[in-house]
Formats: sequence, C-alpha cells, structure tokens
Amino acid sequence: MSTATVEFAGIELLSPCPHCSAPMAVNTLTDRCRCSSCLMESALPPPVWAEALRGVEKDVVQFAPGYLRHGPEWGEGGPPPGPHVEWQRGHDAPPCPRCQRPMRLAPQGGCVCAACGAGRAILPKPLWLPPDSPVLGFVSDEPAVAEARPRQPVHVACTQCGGPLVADGSSRIVPCGYCSARVALPDAVWAALHPPRIKRRWWLVVHVATDPRREPAKPDLFGEPALWAVLGAVLVMPWPGMLLLALLDWRVEVVVACLFTTIAVIVALWLRGRWLYRTICRPECEVVGRLVGPWRLRHTAQVLLTKPHQPDVVLASAVLRYVSAERFAELGGDGGKIRAWMVPGRTDRVHVEAVPSVLE
Repeated sequence: MSTATVEFAGIELLSPCPHCSAPMAVNTLTDRCRCSSCLMESALPPPVWAEALRGVEKDVVQFAPGYLRHGPEWGEGGPPPGPHVEWQRGHDAPPCPRCQRPMRLAPQGGCVCAACGAGRAILPKPLWLPPDSPVLGFVSDEPAVAEARPRQPVHVACTQCGGPLVADGSSRIVPCGYCSARVALPDAVWAALHPPRIKRRWWLVVHVATDPRREPAKPDLFGEPALWAVLGAVLVMPWPGMLLLALLDWRVEVVVACLFTTIAVIVALWLRGRWLYRTICRPECEVVGRLVGPWRLRHTAQVLLTKPHQPDVVLASAVLRYVSAERFAELGGDGGKIRAWMVPGRTDRVHVEAVPSVLE
C-alpha cells in the first residue's frame, strides 16, 4: 500500500551575510537575500538550502503539529566548513488570514481554512531547486528581497538652504534642487527607508514518500504458515529427547520437563500478546491518544483515549512508559496527540504508539 502524502512544514531561517557576517532573515524560498545591516544583496550559496532542507520531510513525520526543532546539526567532528545556517523547522501549517486557524491543502490547489473557507496561494518551487527535492511549493508573504517592498518617500529639509528634499531610499546622498548641495540623509531617515527584515515563519509543501502514521498496524509475524511450522518444530523436537532421558534417569526427566514447561509458558504468553496486538490494532479500533502530562516517576506519561474529532469524549486512559522529557516535547507536550487503538467497550484492551496521530 502506498503511503505517499503531502504535508506542510513550518520553517524559520537565518543565514550569515557574506559581507558583514550579520544574520540575514530568509523568509521565503529564494536564492538571493538582502542584509538589513549593510544593505548589500548577495546570493545564497547552495550549502545554505542544503542544510535548511535536509531531512525536512522526516520532521513532518516524526514530530507533532506545532513543534519546531532547532538546528544546525553538527556531527562529532564539530561544525562543518561553510556558513552556519540557523533554522527551526517541523510539522506546522500556515494560519488562516481571517481566523488564524491552521489551514489545509485543497484538492483543487492552494490551501484553504476548514473553519471560514479563506484560501491562500501556494507558490511553485523555483527551478534552481534540485529535481529530487521533496519540496513541492511554499507559502510566504515575504518578497524575495527587501527592495521588492513598496516604500513611501520621505520629505526632509536641506541642511544648507532649508529647501524640501524627497528621499526615496535609492541613495543616501540626495542632491538639493535649489542650492545644488549634496545632503547626506541622517541615520533615522535612512533606517525608516530601509526597515530591518525580521525573521518570520513561512511554510514548505513537502512530499512525504513513506509516512508510517498512515500505515496500518504491523502484521502479526506468526500469521505466516512457514513461521507456524518453525514454531511447531520447536515445540515438538524436545519430546524424543525427554523420552530417552526418562529411560536413563527420572531426575533428568523432571529437570527437562520443568525447563520445557517454562519455555512453553513464555512462548504461550508471547503468542497471546501478539494475538491481542493483532486483535486491537485494527482500523475500526483506532482512536486519538492525548498526552495529559509527564509523571515525575519512571518516565511515564498518561494518555487519554478519545474519539476522532471529539476531544471531549474520553473513552479510556492508558500509560505510556519510558518517555524522556525530550521525547515528550517532540510529541507535542501536554495535549500532544499520538496514535492509539482501543477495542470498543474494553478499556483493558488498548495499545498506544509514541508516534503522532493523523486523525485530527
């Protein structure tokens, strides 16, 4: 079964300026950016986007909606050569411009708000992106460079004759039309004409090739006839040896019988667990598991099992064990959603997996 899907990924990106080394806010998918400190426009080198987009489709799968993790990621050898790009990215959807609720991908193209029906356009990915990139498009309100923004002219007075000057921001030296003096614009006027670019979140549309959240429950390995034959051979083979040992020494027979009984009980319990897993993890038994909060003791967290799209209807509760504080934050923290199953009417038959849920 194919599990290919398309998801949103939120991203915030800072890249160092090659001229003054100041951090530049990259708020859209572009190959050029203008520094707010030195006002120099420069091309973004390929390693910037290679670092920013590497593994972004895995973040969509592994982390709960709204959680953005930080980078860059350095190996044991320390920081790699080249620009050290700072990024935050994860599973996040663009907000609706009207009601600020998360938007969804529309079948006819673009994204739409399920609450108020407002839509936003999805821009296609640029041609300079590699063909094998998982990025299909992006959503951003930011132009590629700061000069693309329309600026209002600023009226100042000439410092020599007092005549009116009109500065549009194209040059810091403005000639006076009355006395022909060349007036340098003050820092406050120049900053007003060139407001600094603030880091903002924008969104990528990524293609997730294999999404384990959309796969069914793992099949029971003991459903195959070959494995059943192997299990039968393991259970039957000790009997001839036990009969032979019984003819030699009955005490050895007792020891072997106890050992065989112990192994048989362990295998039976394991088979029962696999049977319960196969019984519980069916599509009609899938519910939404919501994290309530970590317990201070033994790295466990409580999970409330609710119906899809009905968070107020609590069906049962379960316990998720061996959850570290980092993993708890990756799952969304208090209120995070994970995948879970529950047999209707049987609160004792539940199964919880520490992966995000896609039911909501």
